[in-house]
Amino acid sequence: MFFSTVTIKITEEIDYHKYKIKKNIVESYDYRTLNIEPECLQTINKICSKDKCDFSDLLSVMFLNSNLNLTKVNYTRERYSDLKGCYKKKSANEYNNVSKNIAAIFDDIVYFPVAKSTTSGKWVSYEDSFGAERNYNGSYPHEGCDIMAENNVSGYYPIVSVSDGTVENIGWLEKGGYRVGIRSSQGGYFYYAHLSSYSDIKKGDKIKAGTLLGYMGNTGYGTEGTTGCFDVHLHFGIYAKTKNYYELSYNPYCILKYLENNVILASY
Repeated sequence: MFFSTVTIKITEEIDYHKYKIKKNIVESYDYRTLNIEPECLQTINKICSKDKCDFSDLLSVMFLNSNLNLTKVNYTRERYSDLKGCYKKKSANEYNNVSKNIAAIFDDIVYFPVAKSTTSGKWVSYEDSFGAERNYNGSYPHEGCDIMAENNVSGYYPIVSVSDGTVENIGWLEKGGYRVGIRSSQGGYFYYAHLSSYSDIKKGDKIKAGTLLGYMGNTGYGTEGTTGCFDVHLHFGIYAKTKNYYELSYNPYCILKYLENNVILASY
């Protein structure tokens, strides 16, 4: 009888640690790098369409259960339900924070942020540069991904909104040059920097995914109008509000890879 009681207590302790979510995990660097294979996002999207489950909830469960390195989706409806129940039972507040954060980052994305030419073979390229060192008036970590132009001509590539949302910020920033910030319905903030010019949008406008925001350029790193300090590219960033930060950056790389399957074609 004594042996049985001890065994039960040990099992409960192991389960507790397995499903206990670290406090403020959404603010940790390991979480913010969003190590998620784009194929997993595609699989989760298909599962949600078929089983009528919530995308951000399913992605939250799979991401947490992979120890923040999601390379394969191991899913059955029962497994998803059981895992979600365990996380909510052991760490309800933190699980809700994760689900809300995932929704802000992923739920509203629709299109790749650069429209592709139907006539030119020159496209764009990008790497996972989130967290890499940058130097302008001091060293700081890169808070997004740079989408580089194969045709290094300012004003050539159209930049479109990846989501529905509201134009929250527009205008010059010393580092970002001419930039636009779009707030989506789930609270994600999508940031487009170094534009050469804007389309006919203004602060406060409600826009749809795919709306033309402006054109890729090389503005920034100086007073308003500064150009040519670097090659033509789009700096694309994603931010979300957390307990301790009004806007905290998250790695957009897996999202860009995922959105390559949904590129707007344009004649230019």
